[in-house]
Amino acid sequence: MGGPSRRGTQVPRDHRSDRRLLEGVRLEGGTVAQSPQPRMTADAGMVTHTTTVKVRWGDTDPAGIVFYPRFYEWYDLGTESMFEALGQPWPEMFPREAIVGLPIVESGSTFMAPIRYGDVVSVRSTVAWVKEKTFRMEHEVTIGTTVCARGFEIRAWVARPADAGTSPRATPIPEHISRLLKARGRSDALDRS
Repeated sequence: MGGPSRRGTQVPRDHRSDRRLLEGVRLEGGTVAQSPQPRMTADAGMVTHTTTVKVRWGDTDPAGIVFYPRFYEWYDLGTESMFEALGQPWPEMFPREAIVGLPIVESGSTFMAPIRYGDVVSVRSTVAWVKEKTFRMEHEVTIGTTVCARGFEIRAWVARPADAGTSPRATPIPEHISRLLKARGRSDALDRS
């Protein structure tokens, strides 16, 4: 009973303006919301790495195109592959550096063209910036010269808790890792399939 449903009276929204609303908004923990639109710049001067992925049947949805969560898996693969190319494979780095991992604290993606079963895609992953406890990865997924998706991840360097009752917390990225991620002139030197 009651009055009319609010759902039925809502005005359609222009989602492009929603992005502008988030600019400069401070999130819990003092972070500033980023625009979901990734910035891919050729002259970022940071490390870039390319990984090649062949699309499998299980990567697609009933419409025959890649199911969107696969893009996030590819972004993760691109980041992990870049660390390995830098001589820091995660299975060795995590215990050596006493971290639980590099959890994603923010991410987003824009999809421009469909990808289908059997396609071979390139995932170009670039370090956009490195701060004290976090770094931003930007990814571009292409088939040949066609850009199919762009995405980003902001990852935190999270130390393993000293004791069982302690929550994991972001800690400063060690200087030797920060230097690797900021290495100028390493773009494309790491590119491989």
